[in-house]
Amino acid sequence: MLTQLSIENLRNISAASVDLRSGISAFVGPNGAGKTTVLDAVHVLGTGKPFSSHHSSKVIQENAPHFQVVGRFRHGGPESVAGVKRLREGGGEVRLAGKPVKALSTLAHELPLILINANTLDVLREGPEARRKLVDQLVFHVEHSFVGVWQRYYQVLKQRNALLRKGAVDDDAAWVAELAVLGEQFYCSRVRATDLLTAQLFEVLEEMKVNFPSLRLGLRSGWKEGVPFTSALESSRASDMDRGHTQVGPHRGDLSCFVAGGLANDVLSRGQMKVLMSAVRIAQGRVLKETTRRAPVYLLDDVGAELDATNARAIFNVLAAEDAQVLATMVSLNDTAQGLKRYVTDVFHVEQGVLTSANKVA
Repeated sequence: MLTQLSIENLRNISAASVDLRSGISAFVGPNGAGKTTVLDAVHVLGTGKPFSSHHSSKVIQENAPHFQVVGRFRHGGPESVAGVKRLREGGGEVRLAGKPVKALSTLAHELPLILINANTLDVLREGPEARRKLVDQLVFHVEHSFVGVWQRYYQVLKQRNALLRKGAVDDDAAWVAELAVLGEQFYCSRVRATDLLTAQLFEVLEEMKVNFPSLRLGLRSGWKEGVPFTSALESSRASDMDRGHTQVGPHRGDLSCFVAGGLANDVLSRGQMKVLMSAVRIAQGRVLKETTRRAPVYLLDDVGAELDATNARAIFNVLAAEDAQVLATMVSLNDTAQGLKRYVTDVFHVEQGVLTSANKVA
């Protein structure tokens, strides 16, 4: 759980510090006030980068040489401190408990996050790459060995593709052999994580009182079904040489969602897809909590504007019932159409990059 957050020179917040606790904290204010910046700062702490931009330099305040985010958090034991500084000219530093952090994956393990915003709610409608990322993010937390397998698989894949483009295939058998072993491990990890996600998804939807007929998550391996990966690689070798890249493998896998016998993308409306994806994200959080014993922090960026009133209330009701730590942005706490006020534990007003703590709501 995140207990304190300090922000310096990030987007439209020059300097701010806020104490946090479990339950739902609402950051309320007009558009452009700095609400999303607060969630961006937490995302930096958990991943090393903001979700609002692919380039950290673009979220540094104008005329400032850097931005810095510092957070305190605990998971039942002693409190820990993490800090991330990014320089405008590039580089910076990341520290955890006073020591330099070499791999950003360390932050993700220490402060797991579940982001629910306009982009993440559209993942199922996007291409296979986004859906693969969804599964792999879950596997990363569930199986600590997965990072090594993932990294090595893509290293071997890159090296093999480079050789294929050059036509240097004398040692291809060795690359294929290693790729086959890593690929099978990769896919099996995805299968285990998808099974866990599916079980939790059904529970979340039931609690939300939402029904999608014959809902099913289907995971595609990236090669012909029922064939060992090594055989698929061997069969594809000649074509790979012609095309200059590896055409089969987990890097071509996909996660499909089926409803009423068809693809969810074809069956459900855009609004229904957002409801389903909201449930998927909460299910992800539950898998993380059960497998790692570390409850994630949920970041909800204007979810009330993305969902209709009934489903927005259902999301907040589920999260409130499990006493999750939720940081949510909204334009107004008194929006009677959404009726979210009764779920909120703490309120912070945000105006022109300034955060002000309001009275406790409940």
